[in-house]
Amino acid sequence: MNETVTPPAPLLTLAGIGKQYPGVRALDDVSLTVLPGEVHAVLGENGAGKSTLVGIAAGSVVPDTGTIDLGGVTRSRMVPREARERGLAIVYQTPALAPSLTVVDAMLLLLPESVRPSRRTATAWTAELFARLGLEIDVRRRVSAISQREAHLVEIAAALASEPSVLVLDEPTEALGADETAWLFAQVHELLAKGAGVVYITHRIPEVMEIADRMTVLRDGKAVGRGDVASYTADEIVELIVGRSLETTFPAKAVAGDAADVLSTSGFTGRAFRDVAFSARGGEIVGLAGVEGNGQREFMKALAGAVRGSGELRLNGRELRGLNTKRATAAGIVWLPGDRLGEAMFGQLSVRENVIAPNLAQAMPAGVVSPRTENRLVHEAIGGLAVKTPTIETPITSLSGGSQQKVLLARARLGSPAVLLVEDPTQGVDAGARVEIYAFLRAMADDGVAVVILSTDAVELEGLCDRVVVFSRGRVQAELEGDRLTEREITRAAVLATETSLNDDADAADLTSKKGLPLYQRGEVQTVSLVVITVLLALVTAGIAPSFLSSLSLGQLFASAAILILVGLAQLAVVITGGIDLSIGSVVALSAVIVSFFGEAGPGFLLLGFVVAIAAGAVVGVVNGLLVTRLGMPPVIATLVSSIAVLGGAQLLRPQPGGQASADLMTALGTAIAGVPLVLVVAVAVAVLLWLGLNNTGLGRGFRAAGSDAVKANRMGVDVNRMRLTATVASGVLASIAGIVLFTKTGIGDAGAAQAFTLTSVTAIVIAGVSIFGGSGSALAVGAAALLLQTITSALPFLGVNLSWQYWLQGLFVLVAAVLPMAVRLRRRRSIPG
Repeated sequence: MNETVTPPAPLLTLAGIGKQYPGVRALDDVSLTVLPGEVHAVLGENGAGKSTLVGIAAGSVVPDTGTIDLGGVTRSRMVPREARERGLAIVYQTPALAPSLTVVDAMLLLLPESVRPSRRTATAWTAELFARLGLEIDVRRRVSAISQREAHLVEIAAALASEPSVLVLDEPTEALGADETAWLFAQVHELLAKGAGVVYITHRIPEVMEIADRMTVLRDGKAVGRGDVASYTADEIVELIVGRSLETTFPAKAVAGDAADVLSTSGFTGRAFRDVAFSARGGEIVGLAGVEGNGQREFMKALAGAVRGSGELRLNGRELRGLNTKRATAAGIVWLPGDRLGEAMFGQLSVRENVIAPNLAQAMPAGVVSPRTENRLVHEAIGGLAVKTPTIETPITSLSGGSQQKVLLARARLGSPAVLLVEDPTQGVDAGARVEIYAFLRAMADDGVAVVILSTDAVELEGLCDRVVVFSRGRVQAELEGDRLTEREITRAAVLATETSLNDDADAADLTSKKGLPLYQRGEVQTVSLVVITVLLALVTAGIAPSFLSSLSLGQLFASAAILILVGLAQLAVVITGGIDLSIGSVVALSAVIVSFFGEAGPGFLLLGFVVAIAAGAVVGVVNGLLVTRLGMPPVIATLVSSIAVLGGAQLLRPQPGGQASADLMTALGTAIAGVPLVLVVAVAVAVLLWLGLNNTGLGRGFRAAGSDAVKANRMGVDVNRMRLTATVASGVLASIAGIVLFTKTGIGDAGAAQAFTLTSVTAIVIAGVSIFGGSGSALAVGAAALLLQTITSALPFLGVNLSWQYWLQGLFVLVAAVLPMAVRLRRRRSIPG
């Protein structure tokens, strides 16, 4: 009797998945199952929907239709944390590691609760894990200080350590060498032996043939093929991936001739490409191809001077040295970036202004713009391109993608270039506009211009180009022309490449990670430096005016410093998550005003006032957070609006200063310990607690990840909106505590007495070295910066200097604190070859 074998239950099932982006159907009714013990390859060209599909499984992308079944639970959508806890681990093509975190902190965020070590043991645990896996990476360093290869390895290590039931690998070997790829495959086989399933996304067919059991092929967002990998040859898989014929009419190609090279390179090397020999002749169109991320885009940018390259670069036989975009343009190299809105266009300007911007010298031959000349030049430039615009004064952002690209091409033509570099010439362009753009590029070539295009569309490259140079892992894999220049051969050269990664033999100076202090060490160097400056300033002042160190003077200094420390910490809480809070001064004022209504009835009643004031600050924080996270308002606008409203409320409560506390109560509130006011002890304690929280808790890691890179933080399982809402509430609470301290110092409620604290809070975090873009900063350094600012203010009268100098000195400190790191980064960037 034949027994029926029951197939194993799927570990992951995606059913009927659909995802629509503006103008693009990324996925259309796609289904996928992953079984225990198998590697399921997901294949397709760039833009086929592969990464979107696995992003939906991992929870970083929300589907429009369909369901996800993971760990026996069916959902219409997942969130990254739930997916991770249910056994799915993912390694993204671009590592999802927030740059400001240390490697240890990144690991802690990536690991599920079931295997996550405590923060106290995490450093040793991670180091032991890396040693066991054979990874030589310093776990204490920041993610921003390690190389792309190391970041990939960290994410792989976290995925393996999470003991997943489903492991998703999205182009995992792009940054790895041959030995590291073999290591990864060995790890995959160990997982399979434990009954796990693996989803493997790649363009590299040899890897699919080596490791995959089943495959699903996507094309234009649809599943067009699936089956056992063993049933297909490599060529048949390539055919499934391509699966289409030329659909667009292309202009006739150039007749082969012996034109001289206009642009050529030899031994050209940069950060993502190496030893490239390349040439482009006048009258021809040369294409740059390859799987995205293999160096071709960086190579084009180096030709345009947008990134550095070393080696020989010649234009019409003349060597170009020290190339940047300005020098490249002056030499006749015109570059059109693929990111039209972000890099190529002036989004708020008109068609006329966009065309003429790089060509002002032609429009103003006498040094003054001639409207007649300008209009003539613009109409000549866009003539024949069928730009669909009501007038040349129409904002360029109101045009279609095709017309925008035509305006940029018109701008390039007006510059009479020797070389035209175009990234993704028809991205986001409809079919009709594509034909016109192709004809324009061919006409430019026919006029003797060397045209170089970079495209991810093999059909486009086949139909338009005279030659195509295919890149793989930073090197030229193949150069195709004539009968060999076909979509099939372009795709084949890219996906069948066996070229090793640059990391196998690149110079250490080029590709190894840069040394840098761990985040916590960097912050505390700043703390020590600020404390030393403060002590030196105090000693100098005391040498001139000994009374500066009297108990009365120091008591006033410390009490005032406590307020500055608290407002600085309030600003830090928000800035570290990527925001800013302009309502801090208003909250301080409101808090002091509220407490002033409770100060005349005794200590017990005053304590109730403290509670009410802190609650009011928390409410303001909630409002700020909801405006930012729910309504999507920029933090500057949201907190400015709330600041005005809160200040208005404080003024309604206290139109005039009032609520004087009794002398006995003021004496009690001014209690000192060993000559140090109690309020300063409280402020320092808050700083220490915040420092510990930011560096040693999951919430602190979430704060820093959210501010460092919101997209990567979301992929790591951080609820970015919750982090930002929590931060604004914390800011409101800390500002309200500062208001309470202000009342203990003045003994009166004054709605107009605290507005300067908002500016002071920003000054303190800048001097403390906090990144104004979010992600990093030390609470201890902020406390030290606040103490320095107050010491400056207190010392000036003793030095016989007008108090207005405090603003000049604060401005000088801010300038130095802001400019010095920028100068250091610029120097490092210039010192890095390529």
